[in-house]
Amino acid sequence: MALQEVPKATKYLSMVMLVAWIGQSMVWNFLPIYFERYIQNVFLIGFLVSLPPLITILMDIPVSNYIQRVGEKFVFLVGLIFNVLPAVAYLGAAPLFIVTGKMFEGITKSLIWNSGWSLSLKTSNEKTEGESISIFLLGINLAAVIGPVIGGYLLISYGFQLPFIIWILTSSIAILVFISYIGYSPESDAVDNFEKLFKKKTYFDDFHHLEQNWDSIKPVYTLIFLHSIIFSFYWLAVPLALDEVGASFIEMGFIFGLAALPSVFQIFFGRFADHVGRHKSLIIFSAILTPILVAMYFSQSVIVLGALFFLAAALTNGMSPPIHTMLDIRAPEEVESELVGFMELFKHIGQFTGPLAAGAVASVASLSVSFAAAGIVSGLILLYSLKLYRSESLPKS
Repeated sequence: MALQEVPKATKYLSMVMLVAWIGQSMVWNFLPIYFERYIQNVFLIGFLVSLPPLITILMDIPVSNYIQRVGEKFVFLVGLIFNVLPAVAYLGAAPLFIVTGKMFEGITKSLIWNSGWSLSLKTSNEKTEGESISIFLLGINLAAVIGPVIGGYLLISYGFQLPFIIWILTSSIAILVFISYIGYSPESDAVDNFEKLFKKKTYFDDFHHLEQNWDSIKPVYTLIFLHSIIFSFYWLAVPLALDEVGASFIEMGFIFGLAALPSVFQIFFGRFADHVGRHKSLIIFSAILTPILVAMYFSQSVIVLGALFFLAAALTNGMSPPIHTMLDIRAPEEVESELVGFMELFKHIGQFTGPLAAGAVASVASLSVSFAAAGIVSGLILLYSLKLYRSESLPKS
């Protein structure tokens, strides 16, 4: 697909995500190590890493309903404003400020991702959705590659304070970029529709739409839940495991950056899924990922652990486009924003489960055992994808 076929809104969103996340990416992967300075219990650190998804679990349905009423652009802008606040809180360098920062991260995630996915899906067409989603993710994925490498050097020389300040600066610039290229006017009264979010009937309608479409979209929600457990498991387990085997901040930065590199080329994962079929691509990716995660259980070398993480992250990122584009095929357009909200809900339940489970396993057994547990989850994705493929329940792409 030629780049000019990608909707302009998707390209602009990708650019905004790059600017917003470049500063955050310089320090975000290292946060569990930062938290260890103030909180000694690995289970509590796992809970902290799980806190943003817990906040989004509470927010996803109201946010998706709000998007349905006032439009994606306005909600996305509010999310960008909240994205400045976590770094401000982390500069406080105390447990209370750390918890507050993680709560702000959760609010940001719910606002930005619900509105971003919805806007991206609405502006793409069915035949090229996989590639359009990949372009939407390109900005944040580029930030995930560049940010940790720069961050590793900054942390060695200046500690955590300077990367937090850069996070604040780039997030503020992203707000201006969004206003300049996309705009932010709500489609209807923002205050009045916000007040309606607290009325029960609002959610009766949402859950009624979910019930009407449940049989069709249940496979999407199941896969997004399992995928998100693995995706978020890395947030806690990998930084602490690298720290445990003696990796420096610079080595960690290169490992995090290299592991994020395949996500920059998600357009090819999207093409692959569009070409061979969504179920087949998930079967292939999960069949390779499962033994790699189990192998990480045995790894005690920085190089070996980094190499295996690179492969695992590539395969996990490859699953994202086929899973997300399933929703657009199965969801009626008139309620798609609401069903995107439920998709984000299941995703965030998985993201809450991943770090919390990793912390629990690490506190009871060891950090390495948690990698084997993640391998079991990958095996479940493989089995469920095989079941879907054999039943031919998904419309052919």
